[in-house]
Amino acid sequence: MGLYGNLHGRMNMSDDGTKVTIRMGPEEIQAMEDFMAENDIGNRSDFIRAAIMGYIASQKTSIPGSENGGIFVRFSDLHMDALGNLVKSGMCLDAEEFIRRCVLEKIVPKNVEEEAFENAFRLAQQSAALK
Repeated sequence: MGLYGNLHGRMNMSDDGTKVTIRMGPEEIQAMEDFMAENDIGNRSDFIRAAIMGYIASQKTSIPGSENGGIFVRFSDLHMDALGNLVKSGMCLDAEEFIRRCVLEKIVPKNVEEEAFENAFRLAQQSAALK
């Protein structure tokens, strides 16, 4: 199945951007469409552009020791029990999500977080206007 993405818009390309054709199998298409539905992504072109930029960013910001998709951190039994209790109490979905949130609170400046929220809302407004 061919998939066409017109590469313009948010990437500041001209209106006569370059059309790119890719082939994807049914499993890939289904995974993409499921993810788009779960994350309220408007169309395939937006998804593919974001995926490309995310991939490039991840390759540029690779952390030594994280080649297998993450960082392994050891916690004491006490800390693991505390994390388990947070999950049981409903404070978080799982320990990984809680730890990620704690780390991001420490390393992402508040103004960057606020700007991300504003940009996400603006993009949602633009997407809603196009529907």
